[in-house]
Amino acid sequence: MMKRLSILLDDLAFIRSILTEGTVDPVRYGILAENAGVNGLVCTFSGSSKGILEKDLRLLKEMNRSFLNIRIPLQNDAMRLVLSLAPDMVTFVEAKPNEPRKVSPLELSAFPGEIEEMIPNLQSNNIAVSVLVRPEMDFLKAISKLSIDYVEIDTTEFTSAPDINDEIVALDKIKSAALAVGKWGIGVNCSGDISFEDLASLAQVPNLEDIILGSLFIQRAVFIGIDRAVEE
Repeated sequence: MMKRLSILLDDLAFIRSILTEGTVDPVRYGILAENAGVNGLVCTFSGSSKGILEKDLRLLKEMNRSFLNIRIPLQNDAMRLVLSLAPDMVTFVEAKPNEPRKVSPLELSAFPGEIEEMIPNLQSNNIAVSVLVRPEMDFLKAISKLSIDYVEIDTTEFTSAPDINDEIVALDKIKSAALAVGKWGIGVNCSGDISFEDLASLAQVPNLEDIILGSLFIQRAVFIGIDRAVEE
């Protein structure tokens, strides 16, 4: 299966918050990335003034031509916003306004809970539903009981592995998780500090559709340009 490339815009929003206004525009960057061949844009709405803003989301919805995936916490205000925007996908994550750059998988305590009530509202508006999860059996069993469309597997354990042995073990966990959810008819995406060097290994993951790159892609694009970074 051909893997698709999506770009996470969160770090650009944070950089914008600490620089002169107008210096960095995550929306403009996202459109440039699309023009360069990126398959999708991903951003997290946590409600923080230092992160992706509501106006960013509205502009992205209006201007983007690829696939728009908005990550949100399990909060009613965020739900109302994405229902009004109708992006292609909503991914549920742990995100806090006071830590706009810190996004983590949902905890087991979130299942089934209120997420079970939110899923039909999104799907009835033609919005695909995804959940950011760790590649661990307890989490997989929990999501198997939900009528979700995708999982976004957290690859942090693999991308931050201290040595080759830990890397192999972590990659095997990702592969096993992707195989399991694929059997349930659930699509698979992944994210988590993924570098260019990780792509060859992740390309071997079965059922994987979207690979989401964030800060490491942005750093690379600063030096060689967005077009070349996407091509690589």
